[in-house]
Amino acid sequence: MTIKTTVIGAYPKIGDGLEAQELRRALHRHDRGEISDPELDKVFDEVTRLAIGEIEAAGVDVTNDAQIRWDDLLSPFARTWSGVEPGPLERFYDNNTYFRQPVIDGRIVTDGRSLVRDYTFAAGVAKTKLKAAIPGPLTFATLTARDEQYDSLEERVLAIADATAKEIAGLKAAGATMIDIEDPAVVALPQHIELAREAYRRFADPDLTLTLVTYFFPADPVLESLASFPVGAVGIDVRSRDTTSFDRLDAFRTQHVVLGVVDARNTRLETADEVARYAERALKLVPQERLVLATTTSLEYLPRDVARAKLAALVEGARLVAGEKVPA
Repeated sequence: MTIKTTVIGAYPKIGDGLEAQELRRALHRHDRGEISDPELDKVFDEVTRLAIGEIEAAGVDVTNDAQIRWDDLLSPFARTWSGVEPGPLERFYDNNTYFRQPVIDGRIVTDGRSLVRDYTFAAGVAKTKLKAAIPGPLTFATLTARDEQYDSLEERVLAIADATAKEIAGLKAAGATMIDIEDPAVVALPQHIELAREAYRRFADPDLTLTLVTYFFPADPVLESLASFPVGAVGIDVRSRDTTSFDRLDAFRTQHVVLGVVDARNTRLETADEVARYAERALKLVPQERLVLATTTSLEYLPRDVARAKLAALVEGARLVAGEKVPA
């Protein structure tokens, strides 16, 4: 049995040649008022279709919608939730990328349909298994620039968790069965692990495969605690920094482990053998049926050809472990 593979986060929006720059051109034209919102939406849809096709062509088992419409991790909710506005630009942790910090100026309210349209479109395109994705509550709360509504971090996190629960319910109603919750703050700020766990209790659903996705920072300080979160899987980045996680993966006795083995922040290409060695190391403590190999985070900021090559190495490495060959 081959180890399953998946992607985390956004895929590169801009392609290799001039003909693959249509989204960039469309955004500029939209800013100048030369095309309408519906016309821009058509370009977004076509780029989404192409991105999903590239992910599937690499042989990845579970794709997402490539997050082509996401300006950054927090933007889907910062744009659509009442009581929240996109705020100042800030560096995204220690990366050379930036995001708009949310500003909370009222009670957070949502109809739970912020991502339903995008998921529904992707479901009509994807030929393999499709998962949804949302930003995590602790990350959203701790990266907020200003909060004029809630009196404490705890109140803010739990309010965001309640709104997140509605978004999860909306995606479930739209047919989603798997949802990534991208929440790097859970490992970046281990002192808030208990607050994070309480937030996840607010939207736990035994009928869904929820994955708590962590990245950028080692899970070492909280790894055993992550095993007690009410989720079906936990994503662990083993590439960004030194970590002891490989020696402690047996903490996950029932959950799947989504192992970030392909470095999405580095243009250096992994080999299939390298990916296979990571998998074999993890298999000493995690049964093969509960191990999933993945990128560490979004491939978005890599050149498109590098992203494709990294996905190819990911898939070939997974098949090498099972003694399979990748079709030419």
